[in-house]
Amino acid sequence: MKVLLITPTALDRHGKPIRKRRVFLPGLTLPMLAAVTPPEVEVTLHHDTIKEVPYEKHWDLVGITGMGNGIVRGWQIADEFRRRGVPVVLGGVAATLSDPELSLPHVDSVVIGEAEEVWPRVVNDAAAGRLKTVYRAERRPPIDSLPCPRYDLMRMRDHGFFRPVQATRGCPFHCSFCSVTKFFEASYRKAPVEHVIRDVRAVKRQGYRHIAFIDDNMAVDFDYVAQLWEALIPEKITWVTQCSIHIADHPDLLDLAYRSGCRLFSVGIESDNEATLEALNKKWNRPARYTEAIARVREHGIDFSTEMIVGADGDDERFYEKVFRFIMDHRIALPRVHILTPVPGTPLWDEMVEEGRITSSDYTLFSGSEVIYEPRGMDADALTRGFWQLSDQLFTWTSIRRRMSAIPSGLGVFMRAFILGANLQYRWHVQQRISPGIV
Repeated sequence: MKVLLITPTALDRHGKPIRKRRVFLPGLTLPMLAAVTPPEVEVTLHHDTIKEVPYEKHWDLVGITGMGNGIVRGWQIADEFRRRGVPVVLGGVAATLSDPELSLPHVDSVVIGEAEEVWPRVVNDAAAGRLKTVYRAERRPPIDSLPCPRYDLMRMRDHGFFRPVQATRGCPFHCSFCSVTKFFEASYRKAPVEHVIRDVRAVKRQGYRHIAFIDDNMAVDFDYVAQLWEALIPEKITWVTQCSIHIADHPDLLDLAYRSGCRLFSVGIESDNEATLEALNKKWNRPARYTEAIARVREHGIDFSTEMIVGADGDDERFYEKVFRFIMDHRIALPRVHILTPVPGTPLWDEMVEEGRITSSDYTLFSGSEVIYEPRGMDADALTRGFWQLSDQLFTWTSIRRRMSAIPSGLGVFMRAFILGANLQYRWHVQQRISPGIV
């Protein structure tokens, strides 16, 4: 049996698939699904961002997963496979949080929830010709029982130098806009330290020493990460991850993180506006401590990347000036800014539906650069203009040089090159009016 697993690319403003040569920070879903696939099945992984889908080859089953407007591209791919008589299964965050009836016209089956325990049953049902319409994960798979992902199926020329590893899954916070929190229902699970080291060593056996921990919020249980980071020191790897700003309150852990190979924390600060953070149910971020937190992280040799949202309640037409000034004053070497996108299934979506503020449920627009709701502090056109004006300013050559001037000296040549490369990619995205970093 031949199974093809696909991560669809995002769509540009004209509805066309976005392509690039490599995915530098690949996800873990495909290699993990390959690991739980019955061993007698031949599995191929495919990233739609990198190359055309191999429709012409023989496949017995196709599995597709994605987020955001990638689900629309997933529907397009599924339609073509089904036209050729190949059964298609769709899963992932977008498929889980949206109404399955949106996807079922395009696919044979929809998987709701985390798929590791469901997927082997899906494959066996497909082999027997008895696929169900909907598969629901009855429980969250125990993270301590998951196998090592199939890193051997990830090709160097497709994925660059970083390989994904997961230590924790989910996030215990309740930010109203977050699809990840909704998908995992605010649960938070930790893999045994020895399992994480197992996966890191599997990556190293493939010839790689750069790890992207794809955790949604790695540093929640500080005792756990202290044990993990201590165990990582002998592995001599370089790693990056996402976490909340609370990590800056623990200088001892920052020192341990650096010694274990950490060189970049990506932190969702969202806004430096108290009213905006309160509207997003994230007022615990406390903007008054941002400057100190950023400086403390850098003092330990780790750089600080930021995720920010514009257009939330509390923002007005001056938002782009404020955000630009914040990013430039703090020399954020790798900033990511997106327009607020209420995702179906999240508390923010439900709230805006109740208020009658949703203006479009077209998943093609779920890109982080489109306005699908009625903003309160400005109109949609002003928000869109301000977003692109901000993006243009952030990724001029002058702005990139200035922002990168604060990179800690201990970051190393590789990570400096990686951050510069990411900036240049974002610059190209902005020039093409593609949401920066969407692929």
